[in-house]
Amino acid sequence: MNKILMILLCSLVTMAARIIPQYISSLEKLPKSVKKAMLLLPTAALGSLIFPLALTDFASSWYAGLGGVVVAFFLGFKRTSMIVAIILALVATLLLLMI
Repeated sequence: MNKILMILLCSLVTMAARIIPQYISSLEKLPKSVKKAMLLLPTAALGSLIFPLALTDFASSWYAGLGGVVVAFFLGFKRTSMIVAIILALVATLLLLMI
C-alpha cells in the first residue's frame, strides 16, 4: 500500500508542475520573458527526465538514444507536429540501433 500511495503522490506533484503554470491568472501581469519561461517549465521538466534515460537505456548503443533526441529536438525547434516528431525520433533511433 505504501508503494501505491508514493506513486500517486509523485504523479500529483508531477502533474501540478505541468498544470499550474498554464492556469495562473497573474501570468498575464509578468514580463514577457518570465511568462514564456513559466509556460516552458513543463517541457523543461519533462526533458530533464527523458534525456538521461535516452542515453542510459541503450548502454552499448548510446548514440542511438542521442540520435533520437537530436531528431526530436530539431523537429520540435521547427515546430512540427508532436506526433510527427515522436514518430521520426523513434524511426531514427531504430535505424541507428540497426547499424
